[in-house]
Formats: sequence, structure tokens, C-alpha cells
Amino acid sequence: MIAYHVTTFKKLSRYVQSGCIKGLVRVWTTIQEAERFSKQTGRKVIIRLKINKKDFKKLEGHKGLALISDKDCKINSL
Repeated sequence: MIAYHVTTFKKLSRYVQSGCIKGLVRVWTTIQEAERFSKQTGRKVIIRLKINKKDFKKLEGHKGLALISDKDCKINSL
């Protein structure tokens, strides 16, 4: 499944160094919701991820379009 993670440039550099996004990982199921959240929070980086939906649960609220996982999310390439 394709999902989108919204972050900052500072956190992105940590993700690159470690090779993963450490849990808790929040992702959005649509690019439109990721863009909305990005504008709302001022986080300017949106990462497109391939995730295993089994590892994620729906996050309450957020129109049912946000997912969360307590597992690390591996980054293969940027």
C-alpha cells in the first residue's frame, strides 16, 4: 500500500542516517490529506512510502485517513 509521511528536513536527515522512521509512525492514505497536514503543521517534507497495511491501525479522527504503527518503517531510497 502507498502512504505518505509528513516530516521536517531535520527529521528527514535522521531517517536517512538510521535507514528507518522509528515507531510511532503516522502516515496518510492520500496525498491530499498529507498536503493538508503539511500546511497545517508547517512540516514541509512529504515522503511517499510503501507500507504493509497489516502493521498499521487507523488513527482515531483524521477523517479515517490516518494510520499509525508502533513498528519502525524502513526507508529503502529517497
